Amino acid sequence: MRYRRGFIALSDDRDIPMLVTIRNARAITCDQICALLLNNGTESCRRSVHWRLARLEKNGLVERIDCGRLLPEPVFSVTRSGLELLELRGHALVSLPSTVKDIVRRSQVLHSVELAGICAALTTAHVLTSWQWELEVLSQNLVYGGRCAKDFDALAEVSDDNRVRSFAIEFERTAKGSARYGDLRKVLSAENSVDTILYLTPDPSILYLLAAELRTVDKRIGFALSRAFRSGLLSTNVLTNASANDVVTFREFLFG
Repeated sequence: MRYRRGFIALSDDRDIPMLVTIRNARAITCDQICALLLNNGTESCRRSVHWRLARLEKNGLVERIDCGRLLPEPVFSVTRSGLELLELRGHALVSLPSTVKDIVRRSQVLHSVELAGICAALTTAHVLTSWQWELEVLSQNLVYGGRCAKDFDALAEVSDDNRVRSFAIEFERTAKGSARYGDLRKVLSAENSVDTILYLTPDPSILYLLAAELRTVDKRIGFALSRAFRSGLLSTNVLTNASANDVVTFREFLFG
């Protein structure tokens, strides 16, 4: 069969999973794409990932985001053409249709890359059993009328010694005002689908601010530095919102 000039034939086994991963992450680095696809069995070597990514970029389905000097490697996002192709292949997201005005805002890039790094770390350690990106959570809330009271940054499930636990992840890059935290306490208290939440932040002062603002929420909440969590994962020390403000490992917090 002869294809018209300019047509790109995409593999449902490799090209589409890569495109879906880039879309769901909003913004993601090449190393993070490699970690996710190599460890979930979609790809077998980094060279193949690089070739496939370059091919998608050349054909206008993904593009590089200009982050200046903030990040050491290129960051990729899906394009409108990439969204249209995914919709044609049956991979639409109501939270990010091809008609959206902005696919990824500059203010979302660093936040999205950090979440992708957390997902990549858990995947590489082979403890992650499932991961829902914020766009997927938002889509479910839109379709099913608010399954979660909050659009969490991610919903994850991890395993350890045949024990499996799920939890929500929130990444707080900058501090909010006191009124915003008051609203957040109400939202989290009304949340019925999630009982365990991990708050990650790059800054110790924000960590202690979060712990103080959310200490009265009737949920199990842990607080940790994002860089420490990426390297320590289940062994990371987390501050809890228990009355004694205990510091325990994330493994103890989650499975204890």
